[in-house]
Amino acid sequence: MAHDRSLEVWYDGQCPLCRASRDWCAARDPDGRLEFRDISTAPDAELPVPRPAAEASMWVRGADGTLLGGFAGWRRIMAELPRWRWLARVTGAAPIRWLGPPVYRLIARARRMLPGYGRDARNGEQPPRD
Repeated sequence: MAHDRSLEVWYDGQCPLCRASRDWCAARDPDGRLEFRDISTAPDAELPVPRPAAEASMWVRGADGTLLGGFAGWRRIMAELPRWRWLARVTGAAPIRWLGPPVYRLIARARRMLPGYGRDARNGEQPPRD
């Protein structure tokens, strides 16, 4: 992870919703605190967790090595974005903190059914994997 970045975000680059979320976050990250890494093109040895876990959920690793997956990772990203920190606080309160993880898991499982899943955003082809 780059030293000037606060978070390393591992996401599914084959997923159009995941790519759109990455773009949304990057546009709101004026200080470049987020470093996005695509699990679909990364060798297994670089992944922060075993490939099946990486494919099941987004993962966020802090500069201190703390690793958060799924909804907790999403909340950590929101906490890093200047105008969206309030959302991290709100989603940490009951009942959202109870509902967030199962809703995240449902969306994560369903993402493979989205139109355009499995296509590289640049050229429409399957991305290579080492």
